Amino acid sequence: MTVLQVIASVAQTLSPVLYAAFIVVIWFQLRAAKESVREVRQEFLAGGRPVVAVHDEFDHGTRGLSLAVENVGQGPAKSISFAFSRPIESSDGVVVSGLPLFSIGLTSLSPGARITCYWDDLDDQMDFLRRNGLEGEDFRVTVTYTDLPGESYWNTWDIQPAIYEGLRPPTRPAQHAQDQAGERTGGSGTDGRSPEPTGEPARATVSSGATEST
Repeated sequence: MTVLQVIASVAQTLSPVLYAAFIVVIWFQLRAAKESVREVRQEFLAGGRPVVAVHDEFDHGTRGLSLAVENVGQGPAKSISFAFSRPIESSDGVVVSGLPLFSIGLTSLSPGARITCYWDDLDDQMDFLRRNGLEGEDFRVTVTYTDLPGESYWNTWDIQPAIYEGLRPPTRPAQHAQDQAGERTGGSGTDGRSPEPTGEPARATVSSGATEST
């Protein structure tokens, strides 16, 4: 058998294998393209991904604690439900985590929408936690929701009231509020007037870390 005959025989043997491998590669490429198109379509329909955050807030003036629920993502969230690691109670006996906002949940929350619920006075809450042996313990709340096309998400957030104990209040509350809003409070322009605020608008932030999944 000549060399050419050997090569031809090998080519005939390998031809079906190479053809099958080529078909498999094409199939995977088409599948990846289809998945990419599906993701782009979902993003288009949803207007972006929602991110529903739950976090604690502290007011220096009233020393009040509050819980805030807000959608800090780019798209609307639907079918929002909450699950707490343990009940969040106020010092006067109200189970805040059992209120309709958290026990029933929300049908929807648009981007930038925010709901705030008063929790307790910080000092009263810390006394309550100490009496129950919970000082320094974190509350955890898991939020589950969907976007408009029906894709499911969940996030777990930590609620930490103890971190506010001992914080110093601002000596100039009005100036502090302006600084927090990102406004310029000192100096003047070349024409003797106060300069206009510069920079980008302040973005919404959360006060504690979170884990998430889709």
